[in-house]
Amino acid sequence: MTISRTAGHRVNQRNRGFDKRYIAILAVVAVVAVAGIAYAVWPSSPSYTPMVGADHAGSLVLNDSGSQLVSWNKTSSYCSSDSISQPTGTVSTDSSGDATLTTTGKPSSCVAMISPNAYSASVIEADIDFPALPSKPSTIANWTSFWLTNQATWPVDGELDAVEAAPVTGKNTVSWHSGPNESSVFVASTDTFHQTRLPIKGPNLTPGWHVVDIVYTKGSFAVYYDGQEYTSYSSSKVTGSALNILLTSTVTPKSDAAWNLIGGPEVNSATSPATIAVKYLRVWSYK
Repeated sequence: MTISRTAGHRVNQRNRGFDKRYIAILAVVAVVAVAGIAYAVWPSSPSYTPMVGADHAGSLVLNDSGSQLVSWNKTSSYCSSDSISQPTGTVSTDSSGDATLTTTGKPSSCVAMISPNAYSASVIEADIDFPALPSKPSTIANWTSFWLTNQATWPVDGELDAVEAAPVTGKNTVSWHSGPNESSVFVASTDTFHQTRLPIKGPNLTPGWHVVDIVYTKGSFAVYYDGQEYTSYSSSKVTGSALNILLTSTVTPKSDAAWNLIGGPEVNSATSPATIAVKYLRVWSYK
C-alpha cells in the first residue's frame, strides 16, 4: 500500500504538472487570440475621414506628415522654369515635425514642393500655415499657392488653384484653367478678371493655420476652408485628369517681366523671409 500510495502520488504529481502546463498553454493561446482581436479592432494605422467631402471620399491613398512631405522638394527644378523666380528658397522640417517652405525675402526667391504622384478623381486635404505680410497682417505674403496641375501637359489636363494669393491684388482667389493649347486658355475664377466668375460661398483665407479641402473629379470641383465651402464649379471643362499637388511661393520681383505676367505691380511680396508650414497632407480616392 505504501508503494502504491507513493506511485499514485507521483502520478498525481505528474498529472498536476501536466495540468499546470496545459493551463499555461491555454493562457498563452488566449492572450494571442485577444491580441489578434485587438489588432483587428484597433489597426496599427489609424483611418481618417476628411473634414469635408466625406460623402465623396473612398479609400485613403496618401497620408503624409510634414516630415514626409519634405521629400517632395522640387525647388531647384520648378523655380528655374521661368524668368521671374530663382530657386533660393529652402524646404525643411521644424521642431514640431511640420514641413516648412521659406523664401529669402529677396526678389524672385522661390520655393516649391510637388507630389511625386498625380491624382485624378480625389478628395485632398492639407493643414497649412500661411505667412502674413509684415506690413499687412491680414494679407498672405508672396505669390503663395496650393494647387493642382500637370506641368508637362498644361493647359490640356487643367489647373486648379485652391489657394492663390494673387500678387496684383493681394487677395486669395480660386480658379480653374484649361484649354486645347497655351494660346486659348479658359479661366473660371473668384476674381473679376476672367471669363467666368465663380460664386463665393464662405469667408476667404487669412494668414495662419487653415485646413484646405479639395473635392475634384471629372465635371466638377469644390474648395473648402476650415470645413466651410468657399466655392465650387461644375463644367465639362473640368477634366478630372490626373494632376500633381503643388505648394509654391515666390517673392514677385518689381520688374516689367513680372508685371506683364501678373497684370500690374505686385502688392504682397515680403522683403523678409516668409515661411509656409504644413502639418499633413492626405488624399482619398473619389467614391
